[in-house]
Amino acid sequence: MHVYLNSRLVPVAAALVSVFDRGFAYGDALFETCKIARGRPVLFAEHFQRLALGMEAASMGSDLDFEGLRNQALSLAQVNSVRDGRLRVQVSRGTPPAPGGPDPGKESSLTLLVTAQSFAYPDEIYRQGVSCLTVPFNRGYFASIKSTNLLGAVLAREAARRGGAREAIYTRRGGRMLEGSYSNIFFIHSGSLYTAPEEENILAGVTRAKLIELAETLGFEARLKAFEFGGLRPRETAAFLTGSVLGVCPVRQIDSILLRRDVNLVPELSSRLAALEEESIQ
Repeated sequence: MHVYLNSRLVPVAAALVSVFDRGFAYGDALFETCKIARGRPVLFAEHFQRLALGMEAASMGSDLDFEGLRNQALSLAQVNSVRDGRLRVQVSRGTPPAPGGPDPGKESSLTLLVTAQSFAYPDEIYRQGVSCLTVPFNRGYFASIKSTNLLGAVLAREAARRGGAREAIYTRRGGRMLEGSYSNIFFIHSGSLYTAPEEENILAGVTRAKLIELAETLGFEARLKAFEFGGLRPRETAAFLTGSVLGVCPVRQIDSILLRRDVNLVPELSSRLAALEEESIQ
């Protein structure tokens, strides 16, 4: 397997980064993950834009080369024989000339890493839905910056795993359900569609934005409001997770509450999203 490290194609074993790299030392790095379909990155422009905006917000500059990165993605998928999988682009603040603690300084050169691997979620999660467990976590003030500092998400997912669930749902005081540890979440209740607003300090996904637009074309106005756990009605409320590689995945259960399986909106959204994804790789 090969990767691109600082725009050089190298075998994984030769992809070496300094122990003083700020991505390793402080989690001072950003990333984007997108789906690869038929060897091509899906919705790459949208992911690139979010990465560039995150770099500006993190004072890393924004001088990434769109065409250069896209060509690296295409090349890497071919070299690694990835027809369907996931692409990850990671940018760290790099290694300062004289490592000196948490102060990032001003002279580091960015470290750019691009990886591509074959990957697919198991079919049964789309047929059966997934179980989720609520956790009293949230991403905090800098939620909109997609940082590699994912310890909170790792611990939340581990809590879900120990509880027999696949995904953890970040929940604020009062029971407001915000998002998954690695996904966004939508609820369907009494004919309305709900998803938490960005003001709740969520990481608003590229797929989430597309589904809000698609729902409107189907006559559903997505209400940007966090759905409350106390509002769940067993076998009446429906929910689904979204993610760039995950797509649209129904939720079978949250904590001990069994949800309704939506057989209309969820399949239609999934189908229309697939059409958008196909259009983006033409």
